[in-house]
Amino acid sequence: MGIVLMVLGAAVSLGALAFWVYLNAMAAAWHTSNTTPSIQWLTEEAFTFFWLPFAAGLAIAFTGWKRRPRSRQGSS
Repeated sequence: MGIVLMVLGAAVSLGALAFWVYLNAMAAAWHTSNTTPSIQWLTEEAFTFFWLPFAAGLAIAFTGWKRRPRSRQGSS
């Protein structure tokens, strides 16, 4: 179960990153000037569409990491 949670959390975090980069690329396509807009990481939209899902994915992965089975070295 721990491995599944770690993989799921990593997938959610990477998905949030990919979605945020995709949204910014789509927004950049609408710019008609010759300047290249940069990705804004500290905005309300970034918080909603990137930071919250990214943090949730990290929390899921951390929960899976804490739940993984430990080896029982002391018992015989």
